[in-house]
Amino acid sequence: MKDSEQSVLIRAEMLERSQWASEFTWKEIENIARYVAIARIAPGTTIFKEGTVGERMCILVEGSVNVVKVDAHGLHKVLTTITKGKAFGEMTLFDGEPRSASVLAAVPTTMLVLTRDNLEQLLDNHPRLGTKLLLKLGKVISQRLRMTTGQLVNLI
Repeated sequence: MKDSEQSVLIRAEMLERSQWASEFTWKEIENIARYVAIARIAPGTTIFKEGTVGERMCILVEGSVNVVKVDAHGLHKVLTTITKGKAFGEMTLFDGEPRSASVLAAVPTTMLVLTRDNLEQLLDNHPRLGTKLLLKLGKVISQRLRMTTGQLVNLI
């Protein structure tokens, strides 16, 4: 069943308000909105579990999530908190590898979810937009790697 134009518009407005897609035109945002789903998550809910294979990424529209890793003693350590307008889980769209950390909703959270299948459909149907989206995701991953490298250098 095709999405109604009203539901696409709701998702597009959510995406625009999140500021995640600030470098995209309104028409591009509308097209991306055709390939994402809305998820509302209760506080404390595990969104991604470390070690599991996933095929979706999320863009935070409202709320915040904690990225958590289990240390050598089995304790959960919060690595970072992600807030509105940020994406998480995007690495799996590229490599299909198990999740490197868990992600838990810190507060009531609303997000837009993009699956690998939907990303592939977007790439097939809108190649220029797909390329622009992939470049954005590559930039996000690159920025996170630079940040992590900077943090690690302080530990050496």
